[in-house]
Amino acid sequence: MRLVELSVSNFRSLGHVESIPIHKQTILTGHNDCGKTATLDAIAVLLGERSIIDSDISDFAEAEPVRAALPADQDEEQRTVTVEGRFALSAAEEKSLGTGPFLRVRRRYVEGGRSCLEWLTEVPRNPALRDITPLKAGELRDLASELGLKLAEGKPNVKDSWAELLKEHAAGTDDKVTDWVVAPEAVASALPQLLYFKGEAAESPEAVVRSILTAKLREYTLREETRKKVTDLEEEFAALLKDDVVRLQKLVEERCAFDAFTVEPGVQFRPTVNSLSLTAAAPGQRAVSLTAAGSGRSRRVSLALWEASQELLSENSDDSPGVIIAYDEPDTHLDYDHQRRIMQMIKVSASAEQSTVIVATHSLNLIDGVDIQDIVHLNSRDGRAYVQSLGAEDSDEDTRRFMSNMAVSLGFRNSVLLHERCFVGVEGPTEYAALPALFKLAFGYPIQSAGIALWDCGGNDGALNFAKFLKKHKRTVMFLVDGDSIRDKEKEFSLNRLEKYGFTEKDCLFLGDPNELEDVFSDDQWADTMNAEWPRKDEQQWTPKDVADLRRTGKFSKSLHSLLYQHSEQAPRKKESMVVELAQRLRQPSDVPPALVKSFNDAIKVASEAGLRHWSEDE
Repeated sequence: MRLVELSVSNFRSLGHVESIPIHKQTILTGHNDCGKTATLDAIAVLLGERSIIDSDISDFAEAEPVRAALPADQDEEQRTVTVEGRFALSAAEEKSLGTGPFLRVRRRYVEGGRSCLEWLTEVPRNPALRDITPLKAGELRDLASELGLKLAEGKPNVKDSWAELLKEHAAGTDDKVTDWVVAPEAVASALPQLLYFKGEAAESPEAVVRSILTAKLREYTLREETRKKVTDLEEEFAALLKDDVVRLQKLVEERCAFDAFTVEPGVQFRPTVNSLSLTAAAPGQRAVSLTAAGSGRSRRVSLALWEASQELLSENSDDSPGVIIAYDEPDTHLDYDHQRRIMQMIKVSASAEQSTVIVATHSLNLIDGVDIQDIVHLNSRDGRAYVQSLGAEDSDEDTRRFMSNMAVSLGFRNSVLLHERCFVGVEGPTEYAALPALFKLAFGYPIQSAGIALWDCGGNDGALNFAKFLKKHKRTVMFLVDGDSIRDKEKEFSLNRLEKYGFTEKDCLFLGDPNELEDVFSDDQWADTMNAEWPRKDEQQWTPKDVADLRRTGKFSKSLHSLLYQHSEQAPRKKESMVVELAQRLRQPSDVPPALVKSFNDAIKVASEAGLRHWSEDE
């Protein structure tokens, strides 16, 4: 099972946060006390690796009616904490659990100490049939009678017979609904393991080792041969408790004047590494306990252990439940070289088939090293956390707004310090609006994730002055312009003008086949867009031939706009909007013209090699 989405209610600063996206590699960022650590702790709660106490309940939590276990004059209102995860399942997990490709599981804690793992599944509409395990034989018999069910001839009148009858009836009924019910052991066992490395663990190798080995121990308990041994042991101890349970039930019934009081203990063995001792011997020296070593050595050992854990985790079998590796401020007190090692380690961890990596950090090195779509930005207002992230359908404007908000929360005045390694000037609003959408369609991620910052040069000298300023300050600057611009002396990006500001033809990437951006789209693509957006007055259909004929008559975009203006009442007022409309109709990466993809790849290559440079002594 792989966690793909998280929702949290009433847990610390996470008053009501829905649909936090969890990718194979996820970076949680934001200012202090915005909910990053709370999010990691919530995941630990969901996976059963952390208990909730009443002090974890959010100050924003509202009570809800929960019937008390003991008789009371009226229903009490108690606050609840809910941590819900949406999981993607493998084909084997779908088959074993009898579900579809996704599964929703939640852990619900009721104020006062009651906690339960639940899953959303199809269940009988009748609540009495959803969980019959705690019922006694008489209660099972009465329920069967209410439903008009009778034991088959020859079946013994015992609890197991009535339970089997009711389970068969529940499975066969067509009157079902989808609702939250107690999750079976099979679901609990399928949840991912959690390796949780906290910032302070950088100086505590013992904590790192304990976390790694405990996770491996729990993985071993899920093996078929081991699982049977553990189950037998659990059943043995449950049987040993039966007499004690009966005595407790009778004592409570006598002292509280109850007709019946039941206790149903669940015995579960979860192995853990409780204690360990670590020693290390430097070359030519005797071994000493790490507790006596300096913080520098402990930090190096912890980092080495984190890296070693990747090899252990890569040994997970395909049918293992997977692992979530959570790092809380992993770069605390580490120098730049060690931060880079951690970033590489995180990437290696995330590449493993069965692993998901989630990192809470302020580090620009970590933030700048991942796709923008893998960043979850947490912020807070009046102590309540809220989440911002980018989805597949978000526009370039959404991306720029997201980056700006994230930069502000990290203390920067703008987002230029995040991701942008290459500044690319485009000729006007057409390119500025259309190119980001086309890039994202072609590559599946925002253009900013490639380290490219577009700006609209607007056809004026101010843009070239800005480009000159950036270049002077050791920034990489390119121009993505129409192919005919460099040859036309009247154009802003003519060779003469570029040379005036210190640029050459080598600083340009050219669009067009051969002259301009509009050229690169096929006749079929233009005809499809024209019929959808600018239909003819005579109600005839535009054809690819109508478009092809224009390519032989001067400037294509101008001829196309004139044709539309002449024959369509809905023709665009400006020819610049034509490409934007066409781009919005494309759906598949293969729809992006190869010539444009080549220009994008060239820009990506420039950005990948770009970045700030040290000034030389003669500059």
